[in-house]
Amino acid sequence: MHDQANYRRPKNVIEWKRTTGQFVAILEPIDQFDPKSIRELKKKGHETLLVGRLKSTGEEEWYALAYSRVDLEFDEARTLARATLERWRDGQVS
Repeated sequence: MHDQANYRRPKNVIEWKRTTGQFVAILEPIDQFDPKSIRELKKKGHETLLVGRLKSTGEEEWYALAYSRVDLEFDEARTLARATLERWRDGQVS
């Protein structure tokens, strides 16, 4: 598994999307990634981390955080995303 040092770009939610089963916090525009490279890197509790390969560098980077709509309300998902990004900035998320 990659550690945080491999994911150096600033992390902020740029958009929220809703699918049938998830709230998805988009962290990077999809057009920056190779089309078929988006994949699940890690799932923990209600949160799933999605990564993809950047077109510009070929490096893997966080694409989005996804949260179950079955288990969480939108405000709960937003709070969890904010907490994950704060932990990442503090060096506590790998």
